[in-house]
Amino acid sequence: MNLPLIADPGATGPAGAAVLQMLAETSPLGVIGFDAGLAVVYRNPVAARWAEPDWQVHADDRPGLIAARQSLTTAGDRYEQIYRWVSAAGGLRWIKETAQRLAETVEGICVIAHQADITDALDQATGQSQRLLRQEGLVRCAADPILTLDADLQVLSCNHAAERLLGAPATDIEGRPLGRWLCTAEAPALSLTVGTGQAMTLRHAHGATIPVTASISLLQLRGDSFYTVIVRDAREQVRLQQQLAAAQVQQRLVLQAAGMGSWQRDVDARRLRVSAEARAVLGCAAQELLEDFEHLILHIHPADRDAVSAQWQQAIDQGLPYEQAYRVIVAEGETRWIGERGLCLAAPQQRRLLAVVMDVTEQRQREAELAAMAERLRALGAQLVQVQEHERRHLARELHDEIGQQLTAALIELRDPALRLPQALRTRWTEQFGGLIEQVRTLSLDLSPAMLVDLGLVPALRGYAQRQATLGGLSLSFTADEGLGRCTPEIENALFRIAQEATTNVLRHASATRLTVSLTQAAGALHLVIADDGVGLPADPAETARHFGMMGMRERAALLGGTLRLASRAGRGLSIEARIPVGH
Repeated sequence: MNLPLIADPGATGPAGAAVLQMLAETSPLGVIGFDAGLAVVYRNPVAARWAEPDWQVHADDRPGLIAARQSLTTAGDRYEQIYRWVSAAGGLRWIKETAQRLAETVEGICVIAHQADITDALDQATGQSQRLLRQEGLVRCAADPILTLDADLQVLSCNHAAERLLGAPATDIEGRPLGRWLCTAEAPALSLTVGTGQAMTLRHAHGATIPVTASISLLQLRGDSFYTVIVRDAREQVRLQQQLAAAQVQQRLVLQAAGMGSWQRDVDARRLRVSAEARAVLGCAAQELLEDFEHLILHIHPADRDAVSAQWQQAIDQGLPYEQAYRVIVAEGETRWIGERGLCLAAPQQRRLLAVVMDVTEQRQREAELAAMAERLRALGAQLVQVQEHERRHLARELHDEIGQQLTAALIELRDPALRLPQALRTRWTEQFGGLIEQVRTLSLDLSPAMLVDLGLVPALRGYAQRQATLGGLSLSFTADEGLGRCTPEIENALFRIAQEATTNVLRHASATRLTVSLTQAAGALHLVIADDGVGLPADPAETARHFGMMGMRERAALLGGTLRLASRAGRGLSIEARIPVGH
């Protein structure tokens, strides 16, 4: 069958028909020929495949297609119709059909039509349309203001965030130049630079200025240029920058007033920044190069360099605050003490070691003077204790050897029958002299217990505790580590005197019924505990602090490198623990 060309409805002749036949048979499109009654009299191979029995024109599209075909009544009439083919299995195919009425009938064909399967193209167009709709929705609902501009910087579109930022609806923004929304000083010189971080100042509809940063991208489309501008409100950033600047000024003023300086080091970039105040504190000249630690370390005393470097590295590795003191060598060989406090900040992309330095030379000198004074006071205290013990022993001997013997001689004479005295008077005087002799003996033992010197601390403590418990009518619990050997006289004497003072306080103030004394050795120290079940310490701590007995016990322990600890609860008694290192 010979077919005429649609492009040339007047084409005739066997040669033309043969060419058309060849083109139709090899065409990738479907080609259909209709007779005068619009019955199909020809299909090329593509159209034949589409005309399978289970594929039919969609019922909704059939009337329109029939009407289009019937409209071809005059030579040259054309139509273009898009309709659907559906299969019994539920398949769908979109067909674009273009038909034309021929000028003359060729082998029974009056109308010839081309059919193209546009299903994939429509799917792609639909997908692209949906993507564009989604993108438009995302842009409209984006948190950041977004503007689209043409090459003349006219606003083509804006989203809701831009409306809120400028305080105007889209109808007032779109179609107007961007310069209308810039502050007066920036509008005449407005130019957009593709990239991020371009600073500009927008003007709100009510007149307020809004500092922003803009990210700008350029799109070339069919020879036209379009800009997409994503705006970020920088008011909070500007406010924070202003606060930071004010804080830095305030910090600098504070450091200047305190005689301090600061430095910071970018750990990863190995870059050091030293303030002018820190240079003055460290004794560095204003023009001296200080780019990293190797320059700064040269000012530190050689004996301190390793320790200082190790402290810096530890702060970087662990991220913990640190504090150190070291010496620097300033002009003319002068040595200056520096106090330094620092911290390593681990920012996401940058680690920084920050430090504050100050001249502590005078403070170190005062500390040395105070330490020397404390040592002199300690030596003086030890000497006073020795003098006190010497005087105690002297008084004890005087009481025992002189007064005690004289009282004993007087008692013997009083008991002599040759001395004529009324019996009642003799009896009363005998009891009084006996009591005086016992008091002198007790006082002598308190002043210098011979048992402490002869037998050691444990027997002396046990004997003293038993005597005091009997005197006060207390039940006694005494414990001591077995095999506890002798200590130095200073330690034994200090612990005995602490026990003596603590026990005396129990008898005088505690209103107790039970006394507990224990002496143990652990962790290289002797532990003496005196406890009772009395009324405890006064509620006012100042009252306890003013008690000279407590002060004396603390001083005795401190002179030997020990400590004294009190534990008390109202109505639950008092516990005094003295700890003195044995090797002191």
